[in-house]
Amino acid sequence: MVSYPKLSKEQQITLPELIRATPLPSLYDDSTHQLWDCETKQGDLILKVCNKRNVKQSSFWQGMNTLFAVDLTKQLGEFQSVYTKVAKFGLLNIPDYIASSSIAEKGPAFIACKKLAGSMVMPTDINKGMVRQLAGHIAVLHQHQQKSWGQISHPKFDAIQWPSRLQNSLIQLAKDNHAIPIKLLDEVVEQAGKIKVENFVPVMVDLRWDQFLQQDGIINALVDLDAFVFAPRELEWVLLEYLLDQQQMSEFCKAYQQIVTAPDLSQVRKPYRLLLFLMNVLGAKSIEQWMLSPELCDNHQ
Repeated sequence: MVSYPKLSKEQQITLPELIRATPLPSLYDDSTHQLWDCETKQGDLILKVCNKRNVKQSSFWQGMNTLFAVDLTKQLGEFQSVYTKVAKFGLLNIPDYIASSSIAEKGPAFIACKKLAGSMVMPTDINKGMVRQLAGHIAVLHQHQQKSWGQISHPKFDAIQWPSRLQNSLIQLAKDNHAIPIKLLDEVVEQAGKIKVENFVPVMVDLRWDQFLQQDGIINALVDLDAFVFAPRELEWVLLEYLLDQQQMSEFCKAYQQIVTAPDLSQVRKPYRLLLFLMNVLGAKSIEQWMLSPELCDNHQ
């Protein structure tokens, strides 16, 4: 019998019988998962095995843990509920969940899902239709409002805790980043303390185009759900200012506002921008360039 790579015998009991597993190349040097394309007797699946050391060293996952209390290696075993919720909330196809496990003495944390058709969305693939699809998907997610925030499976924090946990997270993450000017950090921490959030929505903190699959110029699926949390929707909008150019933002806003009114970012942009930089969400190196990036959303409301 062919064995799944990296997994213990106990972990493989929940998986269909394997025919062959082909490793997939990592997009980034610090990727938190090794991926395998697996052919099984019950169809093709994608196996994602968590690299505990990369997670521990990742600024992104440090930020997810500090702010949202998300520990990826401990929570992958609970991801069936994450897939169920995101599939229920959003508009895009989500892979069928097969099995997952938190990190254990006899094996790593992993998740296995049904393989979906399509190819990864690359920057050169993006068209107006895809931007509108993304806007519709995010707008529908943002309709699912609630008063608590944090892990999408167990949101345990109250709204009153958001500003203080945000402040503490900014301070903690900045300790390891000497490129952050003290004056900027002080200003942003002060602003963070004044943020008031009434409702929290499903947010993908690591939103990038390569998390989606496309076929024939149409987004076919969302395949990476690791970093979904309940958070302020403004946080995702601040990230969108880095993902979209001005024309794309115009298309996005038109489609989004057919479902939900766009938020005001003026009072939260700096704290959320600094948070995303410190979490190394898009790999930016210059804090000056990052903070001075165009404020695209204000032009289209």
